[in-house]
Amino acid sequence: MLPGSNPLPAAQQGRSGRSLEPIALLAAGLGLVAVGLPWLEIKPNRIAGGILRTLWEWNSLWPCALVLLWGLVGWARGHLQGLLLGLAVLAWGLLAGGMAQHYLQAQPDSARASPAAGFWLTILAFYVGYFAAYRRGGLLSLAPLPLALGLLVGLGAFDRLGPLVELASWREEFTEELWRHLALAATAVILSVAVGVPLGVLAARGGGFGWVLSLVGFLQTIPSLALFGLMLPLLAALSQSVRLETVLALLLIGFLALRWLWAMSRGLALALALPLTLLALILGGVWLYGLLGPDGLHVVLNAPLAESGVRGIGAAPALLALTLYALLPVVLNVHTGLRGVPGPAKDAGRGMGMSPAQLFWRVEFPLALPLIVEGIRGAAVLTIGITTVAALIGAGGLGFFVLRGVESGSNDMVLLGALPVIGLALGADTLLRLAGLGLRRRLGIL
Repeated sequence: MLPGSNPLPAAQQGRSGRSLEPIALLAAGLGLVAVGLPWLEIKPNRIAGGILRTLWEWNSLWPCALVLLWGLVGWARGHLQGLLLGLAVLAWGLLAGGMAQHYLQAQPDSARASPAAGFWLTILAFYVGYFAAYRRGGLLSLAPLPLALGLLVGLGAFDRLGPLVELASWREEFTEELWRHLALAATAVILSVAVGVPLGVLAARGGGFGWVLSLVGFLQTIPSLALFGLMLPLLAALSQSVRLETVLALLLIGFLALRWLWAMSRGLALALALPLTLLALILGGVWLYGLLGPDGLHVVLNAPLAESGVRGIGAAPALLALTLYALLPVVLNVHTGLRGVPGPAKDAGRGMGMSPAQLFWRVEFPLALPLIVEGIRGAAVLTIGITTVAALIGAGGLGFFVLRGVESGSNDMVLLGALPVIGLALGADTLLRLAGLGLRRRLGIL
C-alpha cells in the first residue's frame, strides 16, 4: 500500500475525511504555543548572554496572522494543508528576519540575534505538520514548504541570525567540511549496499545463515564512539606495518580461493571471507572517498598503507565504522523483501521454466526492490547523522563545527554544524522515499 493512500471503503473515507487530523492538530498546537515564547536572543557577541525578545514586543499585528495560519493548518487537510504550512513557513522566516533587523540596528557589528525557544518550537511544529500533510495529501502537498524556504533564503531573511553570521565567517571551511561530510556518508552507504545486499540474500536463503541478522544487529548495539575507538589501534598498526601491494595480493589470492573453499567447507570459506571483506572495505572505502571527497586520491605502491590514506585516524576508521552501522537496515530489508515475495509469483516463474538464477533476477529481486530501497533510505539517514561524530577521530565533516562550538561555548557555531545535518537527512529521506514510491507504482504494488 502506498504511503498516504486511504485503505478505507468509500463511505468510511467520506466520514474520516471530514474528521480532523490529530497530527495536524498537534502541529497547530505546537505552533500556537511557540508564538507566545521568546523567539530571539539579542546578544552583544557570539558567547555572551543576551536579552530574550518575543514577537509581541516587536509587532502585535504579524503574530496574529501567524496564529490564524496555525489555526487553519489544524483545520485543513491535504494540499490545502501543505499550502497553509508553506505560508506559515514564509511568515515564520519573515518575522524572525524582521525582528533581527529591528533589534540589531543600533548594535555593534559583533552583536547577533540567536534563535530562542519559540523559533525552535516552530520548526518542530513544521516537522510534525510535514507528516500530517504527507499523510493526507502525499508528497505533492509538501511542495510549498521548500518553495517558501527557498524564497526566504533568496530574500536574505535569515542573514542576521547567529548561525548565518557564523557561516559568513567560516564560508570556505563550511563548504569543504560539507563536501567531506557528504563524501563520507555517501561512501559508507555505497559500501553498505555492496556488502549488505549479498548478506541479505544469504540470510533470506536460509541454509544456516540466520546468524547474519544477529551479527549486523549486534553491531548496532556498540556505541559509535566505542566502535570508532576500536578501529584506531587496529588501523594504526595495519597502516604502518603492511604495504599496499601486499594487501592487493592477499585480496586477489583470497577471493580467488573462496570459490574453491566454499565447495570444500563453508566454515573455512566464511572464516577467510570475513577478514578479506574488512580489508576490501577499508581499502575500497578510502579510495572511493578519495574520488568523492575534497582530499584527493592517493595510491602509492611499495610503501606502507598510510601513504595511500589508510591510517589510524581520519577517513579509514570512520568509513569502516559507518559502513558497519549502515548494514542492519540494508540486510534486514533485503531479507524481509525476499522472504515476502508471494509464493504464486515464484510458482509462476518456475512454471515458465526459469532457472533459480532467472527466478531471482526476474521475479524475486524486482518485487523485493521497493523494500530494499526503503532499507537504503534508512541506512542513508542513519549514516548522515552518525557521520557528525567522525570529526572526533579527525575525519572532518560538519561535526567539526559542533565540536568547535562546544569548545568555545558558541551555540550558533553548534547550530552551523547541526542544522545542515538535519537538512541533509531530510533531503535524503525525501529523495529515496520518492524513489521507493516510483518503484511501487511501476510494479503495481499498492
